[in-house]
Order: sequence, then structure tokens, then C-alpha cells
Amino acid sequence: MSDVIYIDLPADLNMEDDEGRNVARLSDAVNPDHIATGSVLVAGAPGGWSWVLVEEIEEGFVYFRQISGSEAGRRAPLVTPLPQSV
Repeated sequence: MSDVIYIDLPADLNMEDDEGRNVARLSDAVNPDHIATGSVLVAGAPGGWSWVLVEEIEEGFVYFRQISGSEAGRRAPLVTPLPQSV
């Protein structure tokens, strides 16, 4: 069985704004209502992803920076249990 990573925010991690932050459309997020400034997410694609810290949400876009796994772990739990079936 292979490991599966769940992408919270599909994004092209090569796309950056003028400040060097990555940017993605909020509407592409799996759960847009759960994304807020300061959130730690997994962004990218299954073949190339990163832990990220959301720095700003403006006009339908999410601006974030990639962070290390250790920084992500200091900021938020990295493993979320799968929902239990009823």
C-alpha cells in the first residue's frame, strides 16, 4: 500500500507573487471555509507538495509560504484522523 497525501489547496508551487509568496485560488481549496490567515495546509499536487503557512487571503486568492515539516509541526497537528463511518 502506498502512502497518500491529501492536498488541502491545489496549487502550482512555482507560481509566486512579487513578494516571493506562492499564490493559489481560494475556490480551488478542498474546504475553502477552513482556510484562514495563519492556517497550516498541504498545498501543491500529489507529485509535488509542501507544508505551507497562509499569510493572506485577498480577492479570492490565498498567499502562502512554504515551510518545513518541523515548522508545520510546531504550528499545528500534522495528522488528522479520517472520518469514522456511522
